[in-house]
Amino acid sequence: MKSSPSNLPIYDVADDLLAGIAGTGRVVLAAPTGSGKSTQVPQILLDRSGIEGEIVVLQPRRLAARLLAKRVASERAVKLGEEVGYQIRFENVVSARTRIRFVTEAILLRQILEDPTLKGVGAVVFDEFHERHLTSDLSLACALRSVAEQRPDLKLVVMSATLDIDALEHFLTPCTRVEATGRMYPVEVSYTGAALGRQAPPVWERAAVAFKKSIAGQVSGDVLVFMPGSFEIRKTIEAIEALPESRAYEVLPLHGELPPAAQDRAVASGGRPKIIVSTNVAETSITIEGVRVVIDGGLARIARYDARRGINSILVEPISRASAEQRAGRAGRTGPGVCLRLWSEAEHLARAERDEAEVKRVDLSETVLMLAAAGIQNLDGFPWFEAPEAKALQRAYILLKDLGALDSENSITRLGGKMSGFPLHPRYARLLIEADRLGVLPEVALIAALSQGRPFYRVSREDRVRREQLRQIEDHADARSDYFVHLRAWELAQAAKFSVHACGALGIHGGAARQAGAVAQQILKLAEKAGLDTRSGALPDFEERICKCLLVAFSDHLALRNDRGTRRCRMVHGRAGELRRESVVESELFVAAEIEERELRGDVTVLLGLATAVESAWLEEFFPEDFGEGSSTSYDESARRVVCRRERRFRDLVLQSKDQGEPDYDQAAALLAAQVVAGKLNLKNWDAVVENWIQRVNFVARHCPETEVAPIDEEARQLLIEQICHGALSYKEIKDRPVLQTVQEWIRPEQMYYIDTYAPAEMDLPRRKRPARIRYEADGRAFIASKLQDFYDVPGSQLRVANGQVPLLVELLAPNQRPAHLTDDLDGFWTGAYAHVRKELAGRYPKHEWR
Repeated sequence: MKSSPSNLPIYDVADDLLAGIAGTGRVVLAAPTGSGKSTQVPQILLDRSGIEGEIVVLQPRRLAARLLAKRVASERAVKLGEEVGYQIRFENVVSARTRIRFVTEAILLRQILEDPTLKGVGAVVFDEFHERHLTSDLSLACALRSVAEQRPDLKLVVMSATLDIDALEHFLTPCTRVEATGRMYPVEVSYTGAALGRQAPPVWERAAVAFKKSIAGQVSGDVLVFMPGSFEIRKTIEAIEALPESRAYEVLPLHGELPPAAQDRAVASGGRPKIIVSTNVAETSITIEGVRVVIDGGLARIARYDARRGINSILVEPISRASAEQRAGRAGRTGPGVCLRLWSEAEHLARAERDEAEVKRVDLSETVLMLAAAGIQNLDGFPWFEAPEAKALQRAYILLKDLGALDSENSITRLGGKMSGFPLHPRYARLLIEADRLGVLPEVALIAALSQGRPFYRVSREDRVRREQLRQIEDHADARSDYFVHLRAWELAQAAKFSVHACGALGIHGGAARQAGAVAQQILKLAEKAGLDTRSGALPDFEERICKCLLVAFSDHLALRNDRGTRRCRMVHGRAGELRRESVVESELFVAAEIEERELRGDVTVLLGLATAVESAWLEEFFPEDFGEGSSTSYDESARRVVCRRERRFRDLVLQSKDQGEPDYDQAAALLAAQVVAGKLNLKNWDAVVENWIQRVNFVARHCPETEVAPIDEEARQLLIEQICHGALSYKEIKDRPVLQTVQEWIRPEQMYYIDTYAPAEMDLPRRKRPARIRYEADGRAFIASKLQDFYDVPGSQLRVANGQVPLLVELLAPNQRPAHLTDDLDGFWTGAYAHVRKELAGRYPKHEWR
């Protein structure tokens, strides 16, 4: 029997919630799934808190916002859109009388950025905050700014089922902490085996097997199956409907792209038992009554920065353990339930504990542009709940400046303001604006669509298919851009009505090509709404215009071949790469829409794909202020010499270079010295004698500071090598230069006494014909080595250096010159360890003296 709202667990803490609203004005509410927080908290605030104005409830997903609004309106017996309404992308079901408004995150963020006072809003409720979407993090930060600067009366409630409540409580201080308990039935969790590896069947086949197993277990009630996306949902429904066990059930999909009527049908109560195959929209917020079985595919579509394309992509990844617990809880709402996880327990324990915040894993350029459009430039002082990594922010700023959206002071430009109006990545907003200006918007919209989705065309390794690709596609495409090859392939797929067989014969993924066409139409609708010209017309320089648009969007991926005979390139921002072999572009100068890093045998290779030829005159046309000229002194590795060249640069990429006389000799010495220090050039006279001298100097500097001898550290070595190299331009000139005299000049002449006295190079031993060499180490120790018999009658007190402060470490050698013992107390050795050493050696070497 359905619980009436007043019986829900959230009402047990309603008084605490209201006390927090009246006291601090900020509440952190931790309440488990099924407690009623999503539907009841807004009503409690409306009916009992005295808040004036709207209560805006933030939801991560459009589906949840609409269904929750419908549920609350039903409970309050009001028409949807009157007292209770919702606002999502392309839908605005509210009125002047609306008091509870459910919205998606982007709606609230744009509202608060446009009007930081949030006029007419009395409270903001952040639901399911644990999902940590970037827009919800930003909305909360902006709401706190509004409270601090303009709206001290604005009430904030942040709530979730699995919340890091301690961190959030600290962030919102002063705030009130409220924790509710749930009324859950036990859920039996089991695992169905490894989901990884080539031998694992597709996830939809494993889901069908799990469904059959649950039926055999006599579990009654509805079944909820979690899949990552609409494709997997469709395949799962096909696999389950093929089973005779499914005939008693109504099998329904549930995801955000379904029409509202289909969504309502999936969550409605009553009638035949159901099998609902859903994305993670059913993981939180939405309540589906009667679910007793959860079959969890363990996957979700996750937004993540795609370094290859330089944009955010939606990738299918394993869910965290926290998300898995959320999903399992859906089976324990109305009675005991079961959860079948389509992976092994070992895999489960290896998963992340909780989801990583989006701010840590997505590209931030769209966010930075949106905040800049609202006048927020200094993100170092922005009140992030969890700050992004500095390199991610830097990457966003660099890209936005390259696109012309921000100026050198990080202020938004007029062009940036126009770009911020598009709900697209700034790169593609810039692409569309330029396409509109050049009159090629429909074609460029399709290029943008091809870049957004999964790849639909690849060069085939199968000879027969490859021959057809060359004959029908590449031989008919303009070779100035790989995108023209893709456009030609898409046209053939469209002509074949995206037939799987016809497309497959050309190496084309028909479904992906069809989806790209649909995305292109959506992009054109956005462009038309923004006032751009979406008409298509024949232009004499049609392909050139498209190439120019791609240059503008990908100028940060500009590359110049090292020479005509290679695919290796230098790029802007100090990078290097290699053009993919399948590219049809032969131009020396080009932009790459894809950059992919691959590690092979320990080396990282940067591969450049989807190239478009560029003419240097276009760079001057679009980016005249990004050029620079000047002299550059550099080391030429092939010639092993320092050269001075006059360079013309686009940003930091050298486009043209010619020799310009002799370089500055100070710079030349520093560059040659750097090569020596790096081990790429060898000074023949920098030998063991030089190194021993340096160690002696450092020994005195370390143990006898009163001598004021300066140590020869890494910086000093660099300076000494520069001094040796000074006046030279090439390796040939420096390789045989004298070294020791220059190194010895590091100390003053009067300090030579201390080196010779306190750190002598050698020491006389009475029984040895020649002095024994003393070896000094970088760690401050000093060693003397000789045959054991050479130390007879030598007092240990004589074996000291550094004005008697440091005992030498004595290496006593056997007659074969191999170490027999090491000691810093020679006198103690004779009375102790010597007996053992003598026993070991005397038998092997009887002709030697053994006392």
